[in-house]
Amino acid sequence: MADATLIQGFLNGFVATNVSSGQVIAAMIAVSNGQIRSVAAGVTAAGGQGTTIIDVQVNNVSIWTDPTNRPTHTGGAAGRFAGGRLPNRRAVNVGDIVSIVVATAGNHSGVVATVAMEEP
Repeated sequence: MADATLIQGFLNGFVATNVSSGQVIAAMIAVSNGQIRSVAAGVTAAGGQGTTIIDVQVNNVSIWTDPTNRPTHTGGAAGRFAGGRLPNRRAVNVGDIVSIVVATAGNHSGVVATVAMEEP
């Protein structure tokens, strides 16, 4: 969990309908230097099938060098995504575009994701 004394802010996104591959859930432009501290994602609606994978990108480059470490949700139950290990590329500089993207879309709706940004 992120240390609240260092948190600069959060990037949050939610899609109520079925997500699609390549869909941007949320985006921001960095107004100060920082780093990505943690990422969490979940599905709020049960019933979807397949696998949904969330990616976080800085300037269109994934923050994970190993794609298997991205948050992943398989199956039809609501709940938190598995995985989502700490990213390898965490630095964010002024002017960088940070985005939460659906890398792979199962048949899930109610997808929510949050990125915590902190001081460098």
